[in-house]
Amino acid sequence: MIRAVFGGTFDPIHHGHLETSSALMKELGIDRLAFMPSATPPHRAQPEASAKQRLDMVRLACKGYPGFEAEDWELKQTRPSYTASTLAELSEHYPGDTLIFVMGMDSLMSLNQWYQWHDIIKHAHIVVMPRSGVSFEPQDSELKRFIEQHRVYQPGILANSPDGKLYIAQTPLIDISATELRSQLHERPASPPIPTSVYEYIKTNKLYL
Repeated sequence: MIRAVFGGTFDPIHHGHLETSSALMKELGIDRLAFMPSATPPHRAQPEASAKQRLDMVRLACKGYPGFEAEDWELKQTRPSYTASTLAELSEHYPGDTLIFVMGMDSLMSLNQWYQWHDIIKHAHIVVMPRSGVSFEPQDSELKRFIEQHRVYQPGILANSPDGKLYIAQTPLIDISATELRSQLHERPASPPIPTSVYEYIKTNKLYL
């Protein structure tokens, strides 16, 4: 089974996450794609919604997409949400699966700042989704060598090895900023770019006011 893990704060999850991930499943033949909210993201400001609320919203959003699921692995840990540690644990938890870690192009361009970033690809493939306004121009020489060493250009290669490959996907560019979205939600717009079930949850729990 090809199992993809998409990590992030998901504060809140929105159509940009969902539509690009749906396209990615088709492109790579992914069986299951799990959205994994981070508990304590070490590289960015802390989320506005609580861990439980973000997980609840992810679960609601996944109901409309076959093959999507919520993963609470990092929320159950007491340590910071280090991707290298999480993937090492998940690779042991799903020993028979091909594990893919999904990130955006902005994350790839700063990957060299992550904790034990070289170890990430020892436990999974890395698949990168393009982001609007973010160019594929690694500035760090070590990161550039890392990408050149591990990059493959045919998605079928991922299924034939357990880890160690980096692939840049051809998913659509959907320009939704989570920061701008939270600001919009403060005004309670008529139709924000999030699933209806998630929006009802936000209003019921008075989030992002």
